[in-house]
Amino acid sequence: MSTEARRGLGLSAGTANLAAITADRAVTRTSVLTLYQHRPPEVGVPAENPRLDEPGLVITDFVDRVGDPVGIVAADGSTHRGEALLADALRALAYAATAGQPLPEATAVAYPAHWRPAAVDALRTALSRVPEWSGGSESLSLISDAEGALTALQTNPGLPIRGIVAVCDFGAGGTSITLVDAANGYQPIGATVRHTDFSGELIDQALLAHIVADLSSAGSIDVSATSAIGSLTRLRAECRAAKQRLSASTATTLPADLPGFRGNIRLTRIELNEAINQPLDQLVHVLQDTLARNGIRATDLVAIASVGGGAAIPEVTARLSERFRVPVTTPPRPHLAAATGAALRAARGPADNSETKMAAAAVVAAPPPLAEPTLQDVAPVSTAMPALAWSEAGDESGVLPPAVDEFPGRAGDDAKPPSAAPPFQFGDETGYARPDLRSPTRPAPPTPPGIGAPWCWFSPRPRRCWPSAR
Repeated sequence: MSTEARRGLGLSAGTANLAAITADRAVTRTSVLTLYQHRPPEVGVPAENPRLDEPGLVITDFVDRVGDPVGIVAADGSTHRGEALLADALRALAYAATAGQPLPEATAVAYPAHWRPAAVDALRTALSRVPEWSGGSESLSLISDAEGALTALQTNPGLPIRGIVAVCDFGAGGTSITLVDAANGYQPIGATVRHTDFSGELIDQALLAHIVADLSSAGSIDVSATSAIGSLTRLRAECRAAKQRLSASTATTLPADLPGFRGNIRLTRIELNEAINQPLDQLVHVLQDTLARNGIRATDLVAIASVGGGAAIPEVTARLSERFRVPVTTPPRPHLAAATGAALRAARGPADNSETKMAAAAVVAAPPPLAEPTLQDVAPVSTAMPALAWSEAGDESGVLPPAVDEFPGRAGDDAKPPSAAPPFQFGDETGYARPDLRSPTRPAPPTPPGIGAPWCWFSPRPRRCWPSAR
């Protein structure tokens, strides 16, 4: 394999958000595409993208329509294929990530792991028609977002090298569960299971319903009027932002402007946990059923890889750790895990295969019994991201985490006590949660508390939650 450095670009497509990672920049955009007659399309919404400075033809909900032979009918009556719209959106996002400069020579796109093969083929064909990516596999490759997340987690903080790993991707439109065999190059076991009853959008809706119910019971508002629709839409967006803040704070406030009420509403993490309690329990049962249907014993599950925006919710990590009694590993920016892994794959080049993924096995000792997981169970972590111990790509492979000072943050509403999630900031550029990576040192693991409660330790970068002793 050549050790020549390659500039890599990683892209990921989600129902609600698209993400791009380059060597020095991370960009997320809402999955909204605006078409113009006299200029290339733009992706995102005006709050994210300053280039959306004039009216155009706005199209949404195209990611889930990839591969659908029935086109999307736009407001002007024109018809568009979902895969063509996504290809245009990814191209626009790629140029946003490079600030308009020429794209890196290698790009990898992470698509939803639950897609059918026909949808993947449709996207591959649409992307091949983009001039920048018409050079075949040398310039563009496609991987599932589960594979991208695993690639990112193998690099930092590391994953077990044997046993079954469950990849849980908590997205805006649903949760995807993919089982992989670590000893077989992290190859999937069975098809990815899609569970739509636990999603970011449903959590936002549950918080909105909770707030409206409280205000209605107090006689403060009347949401039956048509005029309340716009106000409720804005409040739902505020609930989404509050949910993200509650990943780092125990309480927050959000503004509300409803018929009969205008002011700030206090929301606590306890209320968030209550809102997700039942659907999270259902998700746990779905994961248990997925393991059983694939003939996997509980003792064969060695780790859960938790990615996607919902992975930042502390209760999600705590519940999975408590129920399955295995380490729950989450990358530092879980909503960017797939794009980060895609960028690593692009920088490494098409010669990467399962043999390079398995090379970590040669540099670590055999893991101890599964009942007593320790840090020796995982592949070693390079201290200089993204050096790949199991690849010949060097440190100059062209994929690095975004600069710490790239996204100016703002302080949270309340003090931030220790939780299952690392501190998060909210950047002005994208508006999405990102962890605070400024701490230069890794804290020592704390002494486990009493038996029965899960305990976690995490560095300022990734985190891994170990279950407590039985």
